[in-house]
Amino acid sequence: MITVLKGGITEVPGFLAAGVRAGIKRRGLDVMLIVSEDGVIPAAGAFTSNLVKGAPLVATKKHLKNGKLGAVVANSGISNAYTGKRGLRDAYRMAQLTAKLLKLQAANIGVASTGIIGTYLPMHRVEAGIRAAIKELSSSREASLNAAKAIMTTDTAPKEIAVRVDSEDGTPVTIAGIAKGAGMIRPDLKTATMLAFIVTDAAITSDALRVALQEAIDQSFNMINIDNDTSTSDMVLVLANGRATNRRITLQRRDKQFQAGLNCALTELAWMIAKDGEGATHLIEVQINNARNVTEARNAARTVVGSNLVKAAVFGRDPNWGRIIAALGNSEAWFDPAKLSLELVSERGRVDLVKKGKPMPKRMLAKARDLMRSKEIEIQVDLAAGKANAIAWGCDLTCDYVRINSRYTT
Repeated sequence: MITVLKGGITEVPGFLAAGVRAGIKRRGLDVMLIVSEDGVIPAAGAFTSNLVKGAPLVATKKHLKNGKLGAVVANSGISNAYTGKRGLRDAYRMAQLTAKLLKLQAANIGVASTGIIGTYLPMHRVEAGIRAAIKELSSSREASLNAAKAIMTTDTAPKEIAVRVDSEDGTPVTIAGIAKGAGMIRPDLKTATMLAFIVTDAAITSDALRVALQEAIDQSFNMINIDNDTSTSDMVLVLANGRATNRRITLQRRDKQFQAGLNCALTELAWMIAKDGEGATHLIEVQINNARNVTEARNAARTVVGSNLVKAAVFGRDPNWGRIIAALGNSEAWFDPAKLSLELVSERGRVDLVKKGKPMPKRMLAKARDLMRSKEIEIQVDLAAGKANAIAWGCDLTCDYVRINSRYTT
């Protein structure tokens, strides 16, 4: 059983956090720090597939080669992407200063940045922020919340989660995380701008942690789509200190319960990101059922939730099921159109729009339009082609999205 706890990363024993204001962005907290009290511990990461990668990603990937980290430092407001040699020096400087203050090696520090592309970091402010964050480190509830706030850009609310699950040997394990993301979200994270930092007290090897992270990402962060743009700065990091003293999880001896807990934590964060999409008025959940295989199910779900025509229709409360059918046909998932069924579901009820290839009477559209007044809309599709299922999340495309992104740098 998975229990959701109140709080965030500081719910996991052995981790400290801080979020402070350094003046990098116009308002709010903008420097975050997460520190392992046990020093350097097993860690794993996943990074954007975008060819253009921010300097912090380059630095962090290099630091993760030995599968260990002792702390993560991040800033919001400026992404330090497409900033050349100077940007790389600045990223390494963030790691070096953090390491010096924590009495670690620079190679033990993960670095992340989010915000405007092509702008240099004001390093005097960043450095002052790191020094302030060191002084503010705490295991308090407020510290976790401040850390979550410090990585926000256009987010309207902080995103954090903590869960507890019994590992296969019966030992309670805690997994917690914070994330940010509201726009430029279509992660394709591989071995996310979307940032997520996860901590756990599970005893697990770095290799096993990397595999477990990718499995969790494939059904969570990689299944959200706000605007079809993959950021230069997407990153997920996970650190595990082993304080739970469970039987150590390895590649040869994986733990299904731990995996379920990690899947749950990342899925909850992914859902929060989708719900908080820039300018969003509706959360969209697309459920694909009975596809030929998982790959096709996921492709179909992502294509529908990422369709600008579907997003616009949801914004206008227009039950234009033809948009959904067209997106499915363009998803590279095979199905027989004559067998497909399509249903809309919300807290206001459910309505069939297509049933086994046959459109329902037009009078059903009025009911569907009323149903779409809810803030959370489910699009349920039965492809009738196999037994594989998948879920993707996104949001509607609104006038506010255009407004926000038409003046992001100004």
